[in-house]
Amino acid sequence: MKHHHESPDRATMPIQGNTYTVSREGKQLFTAIIQEYKPASCWAEVEVVEAKTGYEEYYPLKSKMRLKVAMYSFQQD
Repeated sequence: MKHHHESPDRATMPIQGNTYTVSREGKQLFTAIIQEYKPASCWAEVEVVEAKTGYEEYYPLKSKMRLKVAMYSFQQD
């Protein structure tokens, strides 16, 4: 069985070391530093800098997580 992989939008792929506002389905969730990401890979390791209003409980300050890049959008701060 062949696996389908979502491809991230190459124009908005994050760059390791930069800070971005992370959104999903048009909702801004949090601001994070990209700790580890190799161009065109599926996953990025991020550290939350600040959760957006209403999402503080879900994304505590300094929490670290892996995100599937194709499922999120990244706007550089």
